Amino acid sequence: MRRRTAALALSLGLAMLSGTAAAQALTVRKAGELETVTSWQRDACAKRDAPDTPARAFRDAGGTVHLIASHSTARALTGPSLDSVRPNCAVIFQGHGQDDPRLHDDRSWISSFYTLDGSTVFALVSNEFHAQKRRALCPSGDYMRCWRNSITAAVSTDGGASFRLSAAPPDHTVATLPYPYSGDAGRRTGYFAPTNIVRHGDHWYAFFWAERFGAQKRGACLMRTDNLADPQSWRGWDGKSFTVRFVRDGQADDPPDAHLCAPVAPGVLQGTVRSIVRHRASGQFIATLAATRDGQTGIWTATSPDLLNWSKPQLLWTAPLLFRYGCGDAAAFDYPALLDPGSQSRNFEDIGGTAYLYMTRLNLTWCKITWNRDLVRMPVEISTSGP
Repeated sequence: MRRRTAALALSLGLAMLSGTAAAQALTVRKAGELETVTSWQRDACAKRDAPDTPARAFRDAGGTVHLIASHSTARALTGPSLDSVRPNCAVIFQGHGQDDPRLHDDRSWISSFYTLDGSTVFALVSNEFHAQKRRALCPSGDYMRCWRNSITAAVSTDGGASFRLSAAPPDHTVATLPYPYSGDAGRRTGYFAPTNIVRHGDHWYAFFWAERFGAQKRGACLMRTDNLADPQSWRGWDGKSFTVRFVRDGQADDPPDAHLCAPVAPGVLQGTVRSIVRHRASGQFIATLAATRDGQTGIWTATSPDLLNWSKPQLLWTAPLLFRYGCGDAAAFDYPALLDPGSQSRNFEDIGGTAYLYMTRLNLTWCKITWNRDLVRMPVEISTSGP
């Protein structure tokens, strides 16, 4: 009897400890001033060589770190460590300007990377179809009203030195709206801005942003795969499970509505999730967002034990943003991503008690966004507290 009582007490104690760990709150705080990683005026390889995606990093098989935060003509920073990467002017990827929206291969931003061995690197791509340049498809010629976005896949077999589409178009598509492109929709439509890829359990996960169109709801969608080499293996969250099979425009045999994702934590993740990393000490995930909440504009963080249930975002840093700045501001910021130079992951998907918040600083000229953009980073500290 005493042994049973002792065993029960131990079990309850472990459960309480487990519950306490799960309930730990994470706080990300600024721990220093901004520092410039690359300056457009000093380091640009071409006029349009500017940081236009969140910073992503991986180590290749030889130990070289590749840091990518690029435009549609993608280049990398490379070096022996995250702290010592330098611009490399070699083009590693770009889209092919295809005129057919069904091919999903127009202007493409390579956005997310994952490698198991440092030699083969899988990537997600944000493909923008710019129909304002094809007046027969979108007579208004308005960029935002004609824009359709999709997510596609690319792969490198030389350690990230170059990337190609993972399959011949359109078989390289990962996530697209099931509705055919119909020209001027009055606003941008589609699936946008995939985050970095993270491993959780037996799957790899990435967030992306969905705009409202047809039956598709607006918000942060989550997808996963168990096979990075197969673009069609990704499945979206439907609100209960990962059962959404993405199909290309008008290709569904059943109602298109069956192939739409359900936004995750729509009352919490009210903005594009730019990056997700796992905090090593607590096991929790940290998401970064650039948004305006409760009248405050800046960079926010939210935490989750499972990528589905998220804490209320905390304001990390107050700053003017790409779509929320005033003419009195010298610069605007966007694309926040947490990276730890001491990450234990080849893909920099985890962070310790300190890290850097990487961002793009858009230097304003007469209240306008130009190509003058810098990649900057700010040191942060991550602390835990009890329930």
